[in-house]
Amino acid sequence: MTINIHDYRGKQHIYNSFRQTSTHPKHLYNDSRKYRYHKEHKTEAATQLKIAAGSIVGTLIPMIFLAKRQNPQKQLSSIKDLFKIDYGVKEMISISAGSIAGGVGTGLIVDKNADKKRKLNEGVFQFLNASVPPIFVGGLLKITEKTKHLNNIPGKIAATAIGLLGGIPVATTLANKINDPKNLEPDRKVTLKDSIANIDDALGIFAMAKFPVVDKIPFEKILPAVYALCGFRAGQSN
Repeated sequence: MTINIHDYRGKQHIYNSFRQTSTHPKHLYNDSRKYRYHKEHKTEAATQLKIAAGSIVGTLIPMIFLAKRQNPQKQLSSIKDLFKIDYGVKEMISISAGSIAGGVGTGLIVDKNADKKRKLNEGVFQFLNASVPPIFVGGLLKITEKTKHLNNIPGKIAATAIGLLGGIPVATTLANKINDPKNLEPDRKVTLKDSIANIDDALGIFAMAKFPVVDKIPFEKILPAVYALCGFRAGQSN
């Protein structure tokens, strides 16, 4: 009788151990899903304000440099002069890099709960998604301008659509390769928030393409705010 009780308890112990270890892969799966679908930890309001300030400063610095470079003879007398920049691929990349560097750099300093490696990875992801599509579009627009039967509004619209839709997945793949070269974690996917935040690509491309219909829309005044938002999002992300 004593032996039977001992055996039964032994079986209980074995099954309990199995039950405990079987939950471990589930935790790993949940962690992977959090990274893959970009779930963020809650950032305190005071920390968010500091990151927002860092992103704004990071946006303004290249804008000041570009405004002086494009109009070297004109002295900057008002902040309005910063919103008269003529946008091209270089200008878009410079300002997006500044905003993301400002946001991520500030986030690394003030966000004590952050995973620094993943915050840097998110900065790389956001920067490539803000810069690669305009590079694609810029190259295709140059081809359309040099090709007689493509140098028209439909040709430019097609070049813009192809460059934008093709550039985003390329940027995402490149970011995943840089951030995780050994492929140890699930790939970071583009989420709905990314698509909304990356509206800077579309706005910048419209400003760069100078379509007759949309040329009257003041994209150069909207873009800095969108870039600052991207920098803020990258800075508070984990």
